[in-house]
Amino acid sequence: MKKAVLFLLCLTVLFAPLSGCYTMNNTIGSGAPDGAPVAEDRQWFLLWGLLPLNNVDGGQMAQQKGLRTNYTIQTQQSFIDVLLNIFTGFVTVYSRDVKVLAGGSSGTPSVSTGGTNYIALGNQSMMAKDYNGAVQNYQNAVNANPSSEGAYQGLGTAYYYLGQKDQALNAFQQALQLDPNNTRLAAFVNKLKNGN
Repeated sequence: MKKAVLFLLCLTVLFAPLSGCYTMNNTIGSGAPDGAPVAEDRQWFLLWGLLPLNNVDGGQMAQQKGLRTNYTIQTQQSFIDVLLNIFTGFVTVYSRDVKVLAGGSSGTPSVSTGGTNYIALGNQSMMAKDYNGAVQNYQNAVNANPSSEGAYQGLGTAYYYLGQKDQALNAFQQALQLDPNNTRLAAFVNKLKNGN
């Protein structure tokens, strides 16, 4: 019996990391899925992926590189991220890679000016427990970039801490539409729908 349990545990440790790998592409304009990465960063989350610890907004990264259209934001949880999550998961910290791809055969990126980093301001408000300020900043982030799942997650989290469960659920569902592979957020949304 002990050998069977040990064997199952070894199989789990060997194959579990592979089950968590995924790649999701968000195309802006005609996109550039075959383009070269022009910006890349690792995003860290607390509470099983619900609260971003650092601001890694693909739209902001693209703007900082002067891109306005014809680029792809690639969100990826690679094998390395899964291995990191095995060691950091017990404290509810998780990571993933965010890349901005430009160039390639899909089109030439066009230039834009940078803007205010509302997600970072929202994160600062959350850390200061200024949830109303966080709602305002995350809403500004959503208005500036409606395809930012991080903005919707932050908005939902701020609403949740304010006790506004319906607004939180709406924001979390918007984030799930942008990243349907976020199983942790999907599980939390199901709990929220059931009144937990």
